[in-house]
Parts: sequence; C-alpha cells; structure tokens
Amino acid sequence: MDQMHRRAFLATVPAVLAAPTLLGAAARADTATSAPKILRASEPPVRIALIGCSGRGADNLGDLLGAGAEIVALCDVDSRAREAAARRCPKAAVFRDLREVFRARRALALDGVLVSTPDHTHAFPTALALRAGLPVYCEKPLTHTMEESRRIGELAAKAKVPTQMGTQIHATENYRRVVEQLRAGAIGRVTSCDCWVNKGWCCGPTGPVSTPPAELDYDLWLGPAQETPFVTGVHPANWRKYWDFGTGTLGDMGCHMMDLPVWALGLDRATLGTVEIHASTASVDSVACPEWTEASWAIPQKDFDPLVLRWFDNGRISPTAQELGAKDRVDYHGRFNMVFQGTKGFLWANYGEYLATPGILAAEGPAKAERIAPSPGHHREWLDAIRAWRAGTAGAHDAPLCAFGRSTVLNEIVLSGTVAGRSQAPVRYDFNARAFVGGDPIAHWHPAPRAGWSLSDADLDRALQA
Repeated sequence: MDQMHRRAFLATVPAVLAAPTLLGAAARADTATSAPKILRASEPPVRIALIGCSGRGADNLGDLLGAGAEIVALCDVDSRAREAAARRCPKAAVFRDLREVFRARRALALDGVLVSTPDHTHAFPTALALRAGLPVYCEKPLTHTMEESRRIGELAAKAKVPTQMGTQIHATENYRRVVEQLRAGAIGRVTSCDCWVNKGWCCGPTGPVSTPPAELDYDLWLGPAQETPFVTGVHPANWRKYWDFGTGTLGDMGCHMMDLPVWALGLDRATLGTVEIHASTASVDSVACPEWTEASWAIPQKDFDPLVLRWFDNGRISPTAQELGAKDRVDYHGRFNMVFQGTKGFLWANYGEYLATPGILAAEGPAKAERIAPSPGHHREWLDAIRAWRAGTAGAHDAPLCAFGRSTVLNEIVLSGTVAGRSQAPVRYDFNARAFVGGDPIAHWHPAPRAGWSLSDADLDRALQA
C-alpha cells in the first residue's frame, strides 16, 4: 500500500480522529453502484410478487423497480398499503391473502417472491415459495424463531432456487473495504468484535385494546400467531416491541451489524461449532421485548482463546468504545456501530466509514488487500441469479451473497442471543446440529402456529393447492 493510502487509512492523533474526512470520506466517495444491466430484447423480465407493501415493503418495491424487475403481484393485509403500491404498479394483480398469491403463481408466471411482512409472518410465505420451487427474498431477520430457521434451511437446501435475506448493507462498498482490511491483517489476528445500536424497540404496552382499523384484515395479519386482542399502535410498526410478532432490537438490527464480523471472520457452521451465549436484559417479560440487551457469543478457536462477539443496544455501551473513547477523547460509540479488536490494534466501522487505531500502526500499514468485487446491488444480485437459474446455470441458487445457506447462520447467531436473553441463563448452540445443547430453553414460550399456518409439508401443500 502506498504512503498516501496508508496515511488515509490510519489515524495518528485524536485531533485528526475528530475530523469529518479521513478514510470515511474516501469510502463514501467509493459507493457508486455499477450501471444498470441492459437486458437483451429476447430476455424476458423477472416477474416478481411482493408480499408486504408498506414500510420496508415500499422500499423494496422501489429497489425492485430500480433493478429492472416486473412487479406482477402485490399483496398486503392493509388496504392503504395495497392501494399505495398499486398506484406505483397499476398493471399488477392485487391480493389481500398471501396464500392466494401462491395459488395464482402459474397464472402469474411468477419468477420469484419478495417477503417484507412483520417478523412473525416471514417464515410461512418464504416456506411456501421454497415448497413451490420459487426463488425468494425475505427481509431480516429471516425467521421469527430458531425452529423456523432450521425449517427454512431445510427447504432451501432441497429447493435449490436463488434466495436472499434482506441485509441490504452487505452490498455496499464500505463493508467490502472493512472485510478486505481485516483479511489482510490490518489489525493483526482479530480476537473480538463489539457491535451496538443507539435505538430500541422495547416495552410493548398491553393496552389499550381496541378494534382493528377498518383498512386492516387483522386475522390475516396475525397469520400463524395466536388470536389476541388488537392493541392500539401495534400496526404498522410497533409489532417489533412484542415477542409474539417481533424480535426486539437485537432481532431487528443484529442482522445488519453482525453481518460484518460474520462475513469478515468467515463464520460459518463449520467454524462456529458449538457456541456458548450469555445475555442480560433490562427485564424478562413473556409479552414485551426488553428495553435493552447485552449479549456475547464465545466462539471456540483451535489454538487460541475463544473469539468473542458482543452486542449492546439502546444506550448500553461497549466497554472497549467507552475506555478508548475516554483515552482518545473521541466519541467512538456515537460515531461508529462496531469495533474489531486485533493483536495489533482496533478497527472501527459503521455503514459508511471505517478507521483503524492507534496511530502507531501507520508505521506498518496493512498488507495489500485482495479486492472484493463490487455488488451490482442487493436486489439485483437476486434478480441476476434468477435469470441465470432460469437459464439453467449450475450453482445460480448460491450466487446472491446473502443466500439462505449463508444467511441462516447469521440469523441463528442473532436469534440465539434473544433466546439467551429471555432465558436469563447461558445457553449453548450447536451450529452444525442446528440445535441447543440440552434443548431450547424457551420452547414453551412459542405456542404452536394456528391451524393451517405451520411449516409442515401438509400445511404448505394445502395452502398451495386449495
């Protein structure tokens, strides 16, 4: 690496650390995506059904359209969301019940399905798509429970269709630069990584109970969840605060933040093995997600102490960020979302920038990094894989970088942390067996799905064929 890039990469004094430029400016300037793919006239467009049209669904709709997809079906349990999406795609068929989308899949000539519903209804339409042999993209977290994650993994392995979990940040340039530098040994051997967010989805109230709004089909919104009274505000976003529907702050944001250490450190089922997980929370409640969570994953290493991943949310501060911030007089916690600790120093990162400390590392500089190719875009990765799969290209189903074979690992890391927090005791999870050692300690907190909404072959086939 030449001297100019070395100086841009490493800070030397706290005053420089506080500057708004540094590597971050270079990283942000390097985020231009590749030009849109020009389709040949003979190449048919990719025909997609969107299930869940508001919030992330509305964002996904824009991303799909921008990536060149043809939206042929729109589905939402809220009439306002359906109408808003239909105005953007006036030729698309419109549905209220997601099962009807799949029953019409042949008439619609579907090439794929994108799922952006609340967490508790991620798994069912995703499983329907896989059972029907359709490519599927699902928002994060991929599933609501660990059991669902195992089942989706099984279905995906059998279906061999292009899949993608909605961790859009994975496609950005800055994450690629961080992975490159860590793999090149910029801070030596990585021994730990702390991740955090300064937000919280917590403390869902138990009232007031009210009548669902006229535009919402609440029974369909519940899907596999048990029949419970409608609580004011639970729709369209506050469902994230309730265990019956969401996964709290760790479930909501963990897949974005922890994606980077999982990628950079090559954490897959084989390297993870059996991991011990500890977590503490502000409170334990069978209804409401906690105000804050701290969690840690101790990953065995062959010749070293365990590699430790840690999580902090909603005001909880990484001790590393706190201690080094006080020493360097820099608000690392406010500026970044994670810090990697290595045998030679630290690397800080967020979505758009990264920084290595201390300044003494400037004398060495990292080894020249092997560059990771830019992504054409998170949604376009999936659409391009569908085109290749449709053409019979071998291995096309594995092409998206967040395909389920990889993203189920990240999903289970995150969800295992929520299990440890709710159980208030250390748990051990075997990533190869995809099971908790000694059994799931909170299995009794997950009631069976309502009739017809399970992920069994029988229920999926009935939903597809009825």
